[in-house]
Amino acid sequence: MRAGYLRRLTSALIDLIVVVLIVYLAFTLFGRSIIQNRVDNYDVIEENLQEVLDVRNDNLEHIDQLDTDAEDQREQIAVINHLSSFDESVYERLLTRYYTETVYFYIIGITLLLSVMVIALNGLTLGRRVMRIELVGNVNLFNVIIHDLLLKYILIVALVAFNLYYAFIIIPLYFLIDLFLIVLTKNKATLRDTLSKIVVNVKPKNSIEN
Repeated sequence: MRAGYLRRLTSALIDLIVVVLIVYLAFTLFGRSIIQNRVDNYDVIEENLQEVLDVRNDNLEHIDQLDTDAEDQREQIAVINHLSSFDESVYERLLTRYYTETVYFYIIGITLLLSVMVIALNGLTLGRRVMRIELVGNVNLFNVIIHDLLLKYILIVALVAFNLYYAFIIIPLYFLIDLFLIVLTKNKATLRDTLSKIVVNVKPKNSIEN
């Protein structure tokens, strides 16, 4: 029996969640410190930025305690936020390298880990094992790379890395096309299924027990 859309989507989400958690753990253990050391005077900049944020929050809290009408409070809050934004922007510009390399760390880490997982397991990932999904048909390394990496995970990661605006438009559209093809077509095959000549089935329970 062909795997349905929800089963396939859940399988992909399980794989992504596991990979993201591993990359986050790697970033926490050593990635963050490595990137911070690449930014001159990171500790001083971060400390000054935090002081600016603390002062802004203290001022906002003080305004909430004043006995003034709502219009005056809104004007004072707007002034505080406006003045604070100048100071924040100075330190945030100095931390641009840190933010940029952090994003690259996650993008490269997720892409590499997904690639290793898919290639090493020949497409039979943790998510597919949990959801009892099997790949049949012309299943080889080349087709698995096309099916699971180039036209699935790497495509999504590349869109997010290239432009978030386009990613928010194209990725939901991509999922909707998959949903249409799986639910409404006779063979329940997505475009990547057809191109890679791979069929995504639900593994029978009796074969799992055996």
